[in-house]
Amino acid sequence: MRILLLWLAATLSTVVAAQNLVYFPGFEMINVPDNGGLQYSTSKLIKAYIEDNHDYTIILDEQINASGYLVNESQGTTAKNALKKNARYFMRGEIHFLQGVYIVSLGAYDSQTNERIWHDLAKGAIEQDLDALLSRLGRSFFTNKTAKTDINIDEVTEYDQQGMELAQIKVNHFIGVMLGGKYVPNKTVLSGIGLAYTYDASTFLFNFDFEFYPSSNLLASSRSGDRRVDNGTVGLGVLYPFTRKRSTFYINGGMDYGYTRIRDEIFDIKYIETRAGIGAFGGAGFLINRNSTVNFRMYVAATIPFYESDGTNLTGVKFGIVTSFAN
Repeated sequence: MRILLLWLAATLSTVVAAQNLVYFPGFEMINVPDNGGLQYSTSKLIKAYIEDNHDYTIILDEQINASGYLVNESQGTTAKNALKKNARYFMRGEIHFLQGVYIVSLGAYDSQTNERIWHDLAKGAIEQDLDALLSRLGRSFFTNKTAKTDINIDEVTEYDQQGMELAQIKVNHFIGVMLGGKYVPNKTVLSGIGLAYTYDASTFLFNFDFEFYPSSNLLASSRSGDRRVDNGTVGLGVLYPFTRKRSTFYINGGMDYGYTRIRDEIFDIKYIETRAGIGAFGGAGFLINRNSTVNFRMYVAATIPFYESDGTNLTGVKFGIVTSFAN
């Protein structure tokens, strides 16, 4: 009985392990110059990218090596070899070079039925694009994502620039305009405009902002019916994106120097109070099209001035959208 249980356990573990095994005979190179070394490196890279992103083990053909080009086997032979290696799936891949464009095609098949269950394709204009294409295919493997749309900020290829969807960032300096507002509880709601300079340092983004909130009626604690307030700040902040995708959530925070001016007209007498000082802000938002020459940043942040105006520091919440252009 004990022997039977051990045999069943071993069989079950083998079956479970086979669920995540994928046999790959290597990329077939079609009209690709110097295809021996390129076949070896691209086949090894796609194995690394898939295993890095998913719980699958890629079994490469033992004949794949850097010494020369391996003639691609038929699909039927690939299926038989996959079954011999206890792999539930096998992959078929091709790299074409046609009219100056590299086209990488990759598909996954069931070893028992030969049925294709996943496929994706990516294009690049130069050989240096292949690494980015393989990285994108490695992430999209066995998912509903596509290599065409699931692009990190450092994976925009020369080919992507030729279409309308993306424009590669050759500089990481941006000038933007802000439209938004500021809400001070029980006091006022201000509409705002501003300018923003952004430096994209890959892991972090640094922002230098000028914001101006024109005069608005105070909603409470006024000496007369015509009390108005305006506010302006110059701030330096750091933005941390959660991912390297083209669109991602982020958190940010920083310090600013600002002023608050309150104007109160009592009969024909104008009363003006202006206070200035430093403050802090912190919040979160969503960044859209980061790998484009035009991107958008939506945000909500708490603002805390460390100086008082009208007997209080007018702590509030600012919100808005920044449209930035590559400089």
